Amino acid sequence: MPKNFVRRTYDAWIRHHHHRFRFAPWIAVSWKHCFTLRFAGLAPQLTFQVCRRGSAELFIQDEQGVYWDIIGDFDVMEKRRADGQYVCRWCEGGLAYPSRAALWEAHVFEPMLDWINALNANQRVCLYGIPEVTCWGARLVSEHDLEKHDCVDSFPLLAEEDDERPETT
Repeated sequence: MPKNFVRRTYDAWIRHHHHRFRFAPWIAVSWKHCFTLRFAGLAPQLTFQVCRRGSAELFIQDEQGVYWDIIGDFDVMEKRRADGQYVCRWCEGGLAYPSRAALWEAHVFEPMLDWINALNANQRVCLYGIPEVTCWGARLVSEHDLEKHDCVDSFPLLAEEDDERPETT
């Protein structure tokens, strides 16, 4: 299956920036319009999904695969200006980039890298509510503040045991 622009852009970007990640990303699933990343050393409940139309979201599922919430997003709504520069329509007065690839790299991939690298062992994911029954979601909280939140479950994002990376790219 041919790769879409966003996937090709990611592949080119990661070749030059893979060494900057504290937790190595790997492509867990790839579809025609989207692909999903996971990260070695991070809990399998965390997934980063990037879609051709501009959604780029870090989301949490529980161990049974039930979707809980988006805990980070780097969405982009690309627009090409008359001068050929690219901007994100959602960023009021945002920077202009010389190419689509440069926009995606600066607006999606670099912020995701920063978010992932900022994770630490003191953080836990708090799952709250009951899916499809009450309001539910997930939030990243400090381990020391966990008791202040009404969690039905919680887990560390940094995996306790080695997370074997499959031989997929």
